[in-house]
Amino acid sequence: MNLRRLRYFIAVAEELHFGRAARRLHISQPPLSQQIQTLEQELGVPLFGRAGHRISLTDAGRELLPRARAVLSQAQAAKTAVQRVGRGESGMLEIGFTGSLPFTPVMPRVLHDFRQAYPGVQLQLRELSTREQIERLAEETLDVGFFRPTQHEKLNLLETRVVLREPLLLALHADNPLARRKRLPLSALAQEPFILYSRTVSTGLHDQILALCLKAGFAPRVVQEVHEMPTVIGLVAAGVGVALVAASMRQIHVPGVVFLPLVQSDASTDILLAWKRDGESPALRNFLATALGKAGDSSPADA
Repeated sequence: MNLRRLRYFIAVAEELHFGRAARRLHISQPPLSQQIQTLEQELGVPLFGRAGHRISLTDAGRELLPRARAVLSQAQAAKTAVQRVGRGESGMLEIGFTGSLPFTPVMPRVLHDFRQAYPGVQLQLRELSTREQIERLAEETLDVGFFRPTQHEKLNLLETRVVLREPLLLALHADNPLARRKRLPLSALAQEPFILYSRTVSTGLHDQILALCLKAGFAPRVVQEVHEMPTVIGLVAAGVGVALVAASMRQIHVPGVVFLPLVQSDASTDILLAWKRDGESPALRNFLATALGKAGDSSPADA
């Protein structure tokens, strides 16, 4: 039994008239009669009783009708589901991000707009370190990731795009005399205790901040290393030290913490979108189109 013959059978069973069924199917009557006869031969039972020009369903025909309708319905559902997957309108994506990314303007906007455009795609969000994301992307156990630039031996397996560039700001306690200034050069921090990002999570901010400080003429006195930017804000509020953070961290309102811009124009940090090279599923292609399209709309966090 093929689907076309089942469709022809349903039309005849509902019309109980070969001529009307043929017109409904947009075919001539002889081929329709031939297909019904072939179906009856395949099943080995008559599906219609014939009395002159009148036809009626046999017991076998009445048994087949709801089953034929169910088969065609399931076939259509399967076709629709497969086509939706092929167009990237359903399926699942695993998305990695570091702890500071939900505070930026780009990641929440991309997720919101993608959910609106493709509600049938399930998003599994994973908070992971930069190193974990790169390794899982390379192993294809993660589809796409948001993180900041770093050095890693598996980066050459990935495609990356900058989706946002943020200025670095100085975070310091309001009691610090420097907090009364409107803007500071990095050299003014030479004697300050620093809270710095750990190299163990493979964020490039550790080396970037060290390089900026050395360029300003001093090596920072690091008193505490942390894994995530939000942790930095809490430690600054506790008076542990000063820190350089992305401008989006100003959204974390903690009493006693002041954010100041730096004189250095090159003090900034990028946010990257990364995915496995040559590993794009239809759903991932749609996500990338949404993300990279919105990247141009994401203004710097201090604008």
